[in-house]
Amino acid sequence: MSGRAPSPKAQPRLRIDRAAFEECEHIVGEDDPNTALCGVDQTDVPWNQGFPVCQACLAVAQGRMN
Repeated sequence: MSGRAPSPKAQPRLRIDRAAFEECEHIVGEDDPNTALCGVDQTDVPWNQGFPVCQACLAVAQGRMN
């Protein structure tokens, strides 16, 4: 068994400006809709892309992290 984690098989999808989208949906708060609860910049990122929810955002939303 190797010590390296396997690399992801999915190719990142690119936006018009050629920046890669993440393959998860982030949760944003009402006070700052451009920043996800996990701290990722969400400026100009479309909502409801059909990806699984970001687990870090979910943990913050559920009060398990701050």
